[in-house]
This record gives sequence, structure tokens and C-alpha cells, in this order.
Amino acid sequence: MWRFEGVTFDEASGRLEASGRIVNLDRSSQAILNLLIEAAGAPVGKEKLLRAGWPDRLVHENSLAKAIGRLREALGEQGLALKSVYGQGYRLAVHAEAVPAPVPVSQGQPASEANDPRARRTGVALAVIALGVAAAGLVGMFAISRRDPGNSLELGEAPDPRGRVLWVDDHPANNMAERRWLENQGIAVYAVVTTDEALALLAMYTYDAVISDMGRGDQPLAGLKLSAELRRRGDDTPLYIYTVMPSREQRRLVAQAGGNGVAVTPKALYSTVLPQIGKRTRQGGALLTERVRSPD
Repeated sequence: MWRFEGVTFDEASGRLEASGRIVNLDRSSQAILNLLIEAAGAPVGKEKLLRAGWPDRLVHENSLAKAIGRLREALGEQGLALKSVYGQGYRLAVHAEAVPAPVPVSQGQPASEANDPRARRTGVALAVIALGVAAAGLVGMFAISRRDPGNSLELGEAPDPRGRVLWVDDHPANNMAERRWLENQGIAVYAVVTTDEALALLAMYTYDAVISDMGRGDQPLAGLKLSAELRRRGDDTPLYIYTVMPSREQRRLVAQAGGNGVAVTPKALYSTVLPQIGKRTRQGGALLTERVRSPD
């Protein structure tokens, strides 16, 4: 565990506490921050940071820039200490000290309490209650409130959004900044990590656009398969691939699969998606909730 300038970072769990708030870093950001701390203020090259953050993947420098942006935001007031070094990479201009990690309560409790069957039963009961609450929360995210039939809304989004976007990416933390930007424009963004989840939501609800990565897990062409499946089902929701390494052939394949375009930078993504907002999810100024199906 590391501590510097009011920041505490647990490199084992990725838990970062800074400026009075706790952030659980994604795996890439966690590895990058740990490498920068270990460098003790010296610059670390971009190639080395890319290998640490994405050891099994070939990614563009844009992914590293996004991760650095997320780290600066997570570090709060100390975000300015994460500096770009021209022609070299990045450095963390702080003096970090290693501190012992706190001992978990379960390890420090008296043996008599650990062996007490009543304590174990209480712990199991609390765990069951916690699971029930979590499950109820997940159900609530996708429930539909119909207290007012004339103004129903989908729970989990701000009242009366401009429109809805479905984002499909198995590493949602990589797109946190872009999703937040869209939400700040009054757009409800729903993030899922698999093609099956995306297809399930698209069958139930109306979205103005789908944003998908190209590869997910062991499927390097998952984005193409999602687009082709949507078109096979007769779903014409605009779909855009957000990737870091496009090519002419890739763009051709996206179009062939029924996709509507490829974006590489956040600016290009916004300029592509924003014109679609409200075209499908609003009719006569009213926000649609359930999927609208064309008459047979």
C-alpha cells in the first residue's frame, strides 16, 4: 500500500482514496499508477506503460491517454502531479511511501468469536440480506415506473433525458469520460458488457444509437457480429464502432455488417452520435419508454 500527499493507494485491490472519496480503479489504471509510483518521480515511457496496462493486448496510445485522464480525475487535487514529459511519457511528481496494509477484521477478531456458531449464523444471515438488497437494486435499474401513465420513465436515468444510448464494451471503465460527457448533455447512457445483454435490452427498449467496441473477450469481431444480428432481426438502430485502430478494410466490414460508422476519437464520436439523439426515442416531443415496433 502506498501513501502520498493525502492519497492512499492499495496496489493489490486497486482501491484509491483521495480528496475525501474512494475510487476502485480499473485494472489498466491500477497497473499504470503502480508503475509510476515505483518509478519514484522519474519519467516512464509510453511503451512501458502500455505493456503494463494492457499486457495481452495491442492498443493505441489513445487508450493510455484515457487511462491517464481517469487517474488524474481519481487523484483529485493531486491529479496535477501526474505530468506529461515531452518525448518520453509520464511521471508522478510526488514522494510516495510504502505503508503496511490494514489487517482485515476477520483476521484480527478473537478466536472465541470466530468459532462462535451464533456469530457465524449472524454473518450468514447478513450476507443473505445483502445479496437480496443487491438483487432488488439490479431489478430496479431495469424496472419501469408506471405511477403516471402519461409520463412513465425508465428507472436509473435522469428525468426526461434528450434521448438514450446503449454502450457495449467489456471494459466499460475505458469509456467512463465519454459516457459522462454524453450524460452531461442530458443523454441517458446504458452500459452493458456482452452482445447478449445488448440484444436483450434492444428487444425491450428504444435507443437512439448503439456504441460498440470491436472486440470483446475471445471474439475479436464482436462488434461486427452485433451489428449483423441487429440487421438480421430487422432492427435499424444506428450502430457505431468506437475503436483505436481503424483501417479502410475495417470500415468496409463495418458497413457490410450494417454498421453506420467508425469513430476513433471522442470528438468524432460525439459529432457522429449527437445528430441521432431524440430521433427514435421521442415522438411528438414525448419520451418513449418501451420498444416501438413497426406494424406488420
